[in-house]
Amino acid sequence: MQELKGNKTLSGTWAEIWYNGFKIAEATKIAAKVTVNREDVQIGMDVDTKITGQKGEGTLTLVKAFTRFEDVRRDISKGKDPRGTIITKLKDPDATGGQTERYQIGNVAFSEFGLEWEKGAVVKQEYPFAFTPSDMVLLDEISEQ
Repeated sequence: MQELKGNKTLSGTWAEIWYNGFKIAEATKIAAKVTVNREDVQIGMDVDTKITGQKGEGTLTLVKAFTRFEDVRRDISKGKDPRGTIITKLKDPDATGGQTERYQIGNVAFSEFGLEWEKGAVVKQEYPFAFTPSDMVLLDEISEQ
């Protein structure tokens, strides 16, 4: 294992996000996680667990510059269940070997649409979403060289 230097840690400053092929330039943060569902299984006196499923959820945070996802909210109001694809890209100039990390998250279903602003403050919007974990694919990874 090679020694890690501080300049090789990655900065979100260089991150980019697309939704259905459109770059979301005002995106400031994305968080996506997969939660493993487990049930207890007792074997003798020991209690172990068995995986019974997994669930994907996340949040996309934007600074307000444009009206976003109103088409999705309108479709939901009409009883439709629109799904989309998020692609993330992290290409820090100091990344080992100039490598890039990219994820594709498919079957994205937004679950909340809010309106909030405050006088004298930058307007931020959060869009929670769900996705199927099998539709989260690592496209490019940053590996040790």
